[in-house]
Amino acid sequence: MSERHGIQETILRNWANLGYITSSRINDQLFLDDESLDAYLEAHKRLGLEAGYLSKIVEEKKLERDFIISKYDDLLYVLRTQKTCKPLYEIIIRELAALILHPVTRDIFYSISTGESVAKVADRHRITYGKTLQMYNSILKGLNLKKDILATYRKRAINARFLSLADNNKNINVGQEEWILQLPVCKVADTRLANILYNQDVR
Repeated sequence: MSERHGIQETILRNWANLGYITSSRINDQLFLDDESLDAYLEAHKRLGLEAGYLSKIVEEKKLERDFIISKYDDLLYVLRTQKTCKPLYEIIIRELAALILHPVTRDIFYSISTGESVAKVADRHRITYGKTLQMYNSILKGLNLKKDILATYRKRAINARFLSLADNNKNINVGQEEWILQLPVCKVADTRLANILYNQDVR
């Protein structure tokens, strides 16, 4: 019937669900009445945009809208919360970018991840759009492969800094543990972390 009348199957199903045409269902099969469909198509041509017809179109569009919203509800929720989460995302992205040594690669990752267009980033570094996208995808793939290492990066960095400070101060005649406890926070933590600790009276 869809092929014969040149009407998409989904449209015919919607018309049947809305009661525009007579239909019946046996198990999962939907059967449409030929005469009812012909009458509806004829009325469709004849009535044009009369009020009753318009109200049915509005009802049909509401059903379509509800279906689309329900289908993409999770995506819409994420989009609505982007503004709230953006500052947090930027902190995470900035810290990840700091781990990338090459300045161009670092800028490409940071700029695109914080919302700058690929075309603008490509133009700034005088490379093609495709190359820029390839580099960005490669960075994401690399970070994903190293996610377990990145998760413990801060702890390992602080441990390494402790060891470095201990090596540089071997001439101090105090036990290493006692000496470490005497270190000011600013010697072993970055500025942001130190400020947070200072605000909690941790020196």
